[in-house]
Amino acid sequence: MKKIGLLFVLFIFAIAGFSQEKAHVKIRVIDFKDQPIPQAEVFFHNTRENSVISGITNATGNLELDLPAGLYTVRLKTMNGNKDYTEIEIPTLGPNEFYNNINIIIQFEEDKSFTLTDLYFETGKSIIKPESYAKLNELVAYLKLKSSLKIQISGHTDNQGEEEANLTLSKNRANAVRDYLVKNGIQTSRIITVGLGETKPIASNDTESGRAFNRRIEIQIL
Repeated sequence: MKKIGLLFVLFIFAIAGFSQEKAHVKIRVIDFKDQPIPQAEVFFHNTRENSVISGITNATGNLELDLPAGLYTVRLKTMNGNKDYTEIEIPTLGPNEFYNNINIIIQFEEDKSFTLTDLYFETGKSIIKPESYAKLNELVAYLKLKSSLKIQISGHTDNQGEEEANLTLSKNRANAVRDYLVKNGIQTSRIITVGLGETKPIASNDTESGRAFNRRIEIQIL
């Protein structure tokens, strides 16, 4: 399960004849063992102006940004999309005030496995439908950001049809996802594919909705 923790420290000081338009913010992203997380992409979405300021942590898990006054939703890019975690507010300064010591510490744990949602294949085939490309492109972007990550792609089916055919279909669908990633710049050496057919259902195969849940592609971080 994904975890998130955040510490936000803000002080405002008054000084005569001084004005400051933006707050200089220092962000540190770490895991729950206090180890730095490099190449973490952090977004500050200004909910009042509908604008975004973002950056990527360096090798020591640190990032510095300048933020104007506003109410921000803090987001991190994960392998399964962007996740909103909390809100912070950079207050508007009064006369002769300035910001100082603005530090944000984010503790984060990535999901190790998840079902790739919004992924659709032609019925009974391993041909990816075009409406799936947006989701796959998000995965491509994340794998490019986290260039050291390796993943396993597992294909699953429901129990309709012959078991051996389902096993083949699940493997072919996993391979189709891999091929899309490779075509868009991800090295083949970073990807393993597995076809598990109907052997690991997550819902009942007695209903159409249950079978739909069982027809899935799962991504696991290795």
